[in-house]
Amino acid sequence: MKAIVYWDVDSPRIRKVLAELESDFEIRLASTLGDLLRTSARDNDICAALIGYSSADVVSVAKLIDQLSSLSRLPVFLLTERRCGLSADLRKTSVFIYLEELPLLRFKILAADELRKREDSNASMFIGKSKAMRDISSLVRKYADSSHPVLILGETGTGKELVARALHTCSSRRDQVFIALNCSALPESLAESEMFGTEKGAFTDAVPHKGALKKAEKSTLFLDEIASMSLAVQPKLLRALELGEFWKLGAEKAEKSDFRLVSATCANLEAQVARGLFRADLFFRISDLPVVVPPLRERMEDVADLSHHFCLQEGKGWCELSEAAVAKLMGYRWPGNVRELKSVLNRACANVQRGRIEAEDIVFMFGLEDAWR
Repeated sequence: MKAIVYWDVDSPRIRKVLAELESDFEIRLASTLGDLLRTSARDNDICAALIGYSSADVVSVAKLIDQLSSLSRLPVFLLTERRCGLSADLRKTSVFIYLEELPLLRFKILAADELRKREDSNASMFIGKSKAMRDISSLVRKYADSSHPVLILGETGTGKELVARALHTCSSRRDQVFIALNCSALPESLAESEMFGTEKGAFTDAVPHKGALKKAEKSTLFLDEIASMSLAVQPKLLRALELGEFWKLGAEKAEKSDFRLVSATCANLEAQVARGLFRADLFFRISDLPVVVPPLRERMEDVADLSHHFCLQEGKGWCELSEAAVAKLMGYRWPGNVRELKSVLNRACANVQRGRIEAEDIVFMFGLEDAWR
């Protein structure tokens, strides 16, 4: 059963109408606005947030809705008994439901939930409001159902695999398992076997093994750190991309696989090609559709949203960030990018005792002067 979470200003009339929704929804009452935000962001079965509204709490409600839109994108309904005193800002970010409209609430919730699902399938899944992330969302929508290879470029920790998974989730291949392989983690002696598979008897003690290309049949194959791929494996991957077929180790005939390749690297592949460390023909083949993920220091406006998201995701209950804590996070250059930000906040959430993270709770691992702006 779908659930809705509700917090109000103690309106018996509105609660009476909500009781009628219990046959269609599980009603979860939040004790505070913070509790509503935590529940909405962490429980996947929540399909709407309902707030009993009075003009007296406009500031706190407006702040909550802004956080909800960034973290969970839940449809927000403000339930009110009066038509007067309604904030113009709130009208832009939520749906007002007046007392006489409450019988229609069920249909409005279901319609809004369906719309949100359609938008989610179109890659509205990145945390942050920066132009860079909006541009990446747009590229994911454009590239999702193409069969051409995608090359994701960006520093370590920027979220390249998240983009790869978004491409898969938004594609027609979404019902198949997403296959990921980290090229830098594979010893050269095992790289070919892991990529293409092995037949029994290919070498001493060899057992039949399905490689990543076959596992990714009708799905997406994500090759992380492709710049680390062995030169011996590169021409075989190129053949698989161009002809749709490959040879297992020890096989007597070629196999076919319909897979969509998404690659990622933090290296300068053009420089690798110039140095003879990466084949030029493979580089051109895998880079049909490029996506560049900028470092966090170039989209600092996303730090606050990401921070609130990680606190809700990893914190013990409700971990609130003080303004001073956010300011400290915004003043750091994040050499480790989003991965480092998540680590810092995980540590703060684990250590905080007050349910509120202050500036002194934020401890950076890089004590270098050049990490500060």
